[in-house]
Amino acid sequence: MKKKYVFYTFFFIFLISLNFGQTWSSKWSVDYVTADSPDSLNSIGANVISVTTLSEDSFVALVNRGSYGAYYLVAFKDAGSNKGRMGDYGYGGDELDNFRSKWINFFDQEILYDANDLASKGNLVYVANNDSLGVTNSILVFEVKEDSIYSYPQRYKVNDYIWGIDVDGNGRIYVTKTGDSLTAGSVMVLESPDVSPKWASNGNSGTVLQEFSLPEIGSARGITVNEDGTVIYVGNWDENKVYCYVGDPINGYSLYDGFDFSVDNTFEAIDGTLTVGPFGLQLMPTKNLLFVCHDADFVSGGTNGYMYGRIYVANPNTGEVIDTINAAEWNYYIEGQYDNHVKSNASGYTSNFAVDFDENFNVYTQSWYGWTVDKWIYDGELPTVEITVTDIEKINNSIPNDISLGQNYPNPFNPSTTIEFNINSQSDVELSIYNVTGELISNLVKSSNMSAGAYKITFDASNLSSGNYFYKLRVGNNVITKKMSLIK
Repeated sequence: MKKKYVFYTFFFIFLISLNFGQTWSSKWSVDYVTADSPDSLNSIGANVISVTTLSEDSFVALVNRGSYGAYYLVAFKDAGSNKGRMGDYGYGGDELDNFRSKWINFFDQEILYDANDLASKGNLVYVANNDSLGVTNSILVFEVKEDSIYSYPQRYKVNDYIWGIDVDGNGRIYVTKTGDSLTAGSVMVLESPDVSPKWASNGNSGTVLQEFSLPEIGSARGITVNEDGTVIYVGNWDENKVYCYVGDPINGYSLYDGFDFSVDNTFEAIDGTLTVGPFGLQLMPTKNLLFVCHDADFVSGGTNGYMYGRIYVANPNTGEVIDTINAAEWNYYIEGQYDNHVKSNASGYTSNFAVDFDENFNVYTQSWYGWTVDKWIYDGELPTVEITVTDIEKINNSIPNDISLGQNYPNPFNPSTTIEFNINSQSDVELSIYNVTGELISNLVKSSNMSAGAYKITFDASNLSSGNYFYKLRVGNNVITKKMSLIK
């Protein structure tokens, strides 16, 4: 009898270990998720496709659920799992039929329809919105006040389907146009709505500063930019790639060849293989860490879509993944299964398509199938990375015979000069500037993965004094150094 009892006990513990034996080793954990219940006054009520943060625990969620006719914004202030929602909303099905936020300015109005992404600056929220006919796709602006969210009299009409949106420190707007099976997606950069000519309250006006196509066909989705608009990151879901562009909104951008975000684009689920790729992107201010939402393309539990779902943290200069927020693993750790949402700190139904941060570096994402916004916290001090990518241009795709470093021109120069170099194989490359005492002045290029070709880059010495300087090219174990003269 004793042996039988021991056997049953062992079998019971074995079953428990199958479902709940998983441990959590990451420093990331969920602080809270917004409620998901028809009985809760804090529920968002339908699928959340994006979130933008105003301050800690204050954010705006974007609902996109076509089968309910539901496209609307929900603002939260001092949020928690069961508090913070501003305004009254229904919950799923008939309660949300044709429930849509409206942008209104006197007699002019536009209704949210198939909106995909949000960005914010201060209390203003920018929405990448599309209409059912593709005629009045627009960037709509709303303002969050003490009690709710209201229309703000700025709108810019776009002639193509748009997905991702971000705002730089000067208020300029960056959006992605998705493209199609024959056309590559593109990026459009708009001048700030507050710079003359200002955005019209009924659409258009304003200035398109830049527009450029991505190098490959595929669905352009997430986009993020650094504070001064000199570095842009754009995701291509179909190609499972994130591109890095350097330049500026006035003179244009070029693709930075040294950036390579490389992760697997397939995931072996229990009953099949999922194809996954990058959705929302966001560059964490001051820390300069690139967060990449990586997930299946609206795949639910029928094919175990909830088993994937994660946010990669990448080096902004190289694309190397340095950390991972594994949302699916967290949900399983808390709930014991992938398709469940009972606890206040697990959304279940993993489907992370957007990410944002507050001033204390907490991370906010959403669950499209879980109908929630989730706040993640980090146990420790996040690292700070200096962005060193530069405006480098590939001028020749042919493979050079050898490695070479050209003499800068003009030389002497004031205040800028051009440096050209060749590399004959894919290599680690550094191009650095030193003064006569050997002190490092600038890393113009610091790449872990540059392809063979001919390149040129401009060095701006506006902040340096007259004198001789040295520039050093390091390609693998090969080093070439030359001298240049700055005369002011």
